[in-house]
Amino acid sequence: ASVMTIRRSAGSMGSSPLFIRCARGAIHHIATSPVPSTSLAVRSPSLLAKAISMRAMSSLVLRSDEKSTGITTLTLNNPMKYNVLSWEMLDTLQNQLDEIATDSTIRVLVVGANGKAFSSGHDLKEIQSHQNIEDTTDLFKKCSKFMISINKLPQPVIAKVQGVATAAGCQLVASCDLAIGSSAARFGVSGINLGLFCSTPAVALSRTVQRKQAMHMLLTGDLISAEEALAYGLLNTVVSPDILESETTKLAEKIASKSSFGVQLGKKMFYDQLKYDNLEDAYNFA
Repeated sequence: ASVMTIRRSAGSMGSSPLFIRCARGAIHHIATSPVPSTSLAVRSPSLLAKAISMRAMSSLVLRSDEKSTGITTLTLNNPMKYNVLSWEMLDTLQNQLDEIATDSTIRVLVVGANGKAFSSGHDLKEIQSHQNIEDTTDLFKKCSKFMISINKLPQPVIAKVQGVATAAGCQLVASCDLAIGSSAARFGVSGINLGLFCSTPAVALSRTVQRKQAMHMLLTGDLISAEEALAYGLLNTVVSPDILESETTKLAEKIASKSSFGVQLGKKMFYDQLKYDNLEDAYNFA
């Protein structure tokens, strides 16, 4: 029954290679392991399939919840591939954001990464493997939805940047409400170096740094230092690598100690008033 449920679940979820691998692993586990009659596999095989699938995906993103302070941290965890924002990575991050958005016990979200890179952006090999332009368009739409979700998330989001952030990785930093960078961090939108243009990263970048600085980064593909990113307005603070963790925690705890009602209302109001071109309309809205 468990095997059949997993197979039906795989059918209903489409032909996702990740889910198929998870389902095969679950089937193998069920077939080779003694399962007590009170186990999850017997009581709710569909939940088992879902749990195994989510557990496999969650290795790309590590989550820690500090209940005492209300601070949740999501850590990109694919260092061997420079934390690329692949389809699976974006799916995992989006699922986490959707869950966090409805959790009133979470007051601040921190986004960090393991390894030398914060994120190198999209997985170019994955894009090259796409059979048609629609696949690539769907990937960019998924990434855009994730970036917009950061903006719409009730809780403030702090980027903790320990290394290189390029293309959509730089877009992620720009999309967060606040950003603290290690002095070793570097930033760039380097699509132009490959004969491309970082179109979607340009949206977040142009809304965070001054226009001419954004264009310089987009047209040259140059990496800028953490100090330059601070001067551009991409970062709030630059600290030495050894205190990045503690300084990020200090900022998160300071915000978390404030009224969650005031913080969440203020975040929404801040972004909503920016939509008004007319100053008087913005004041009336505020």
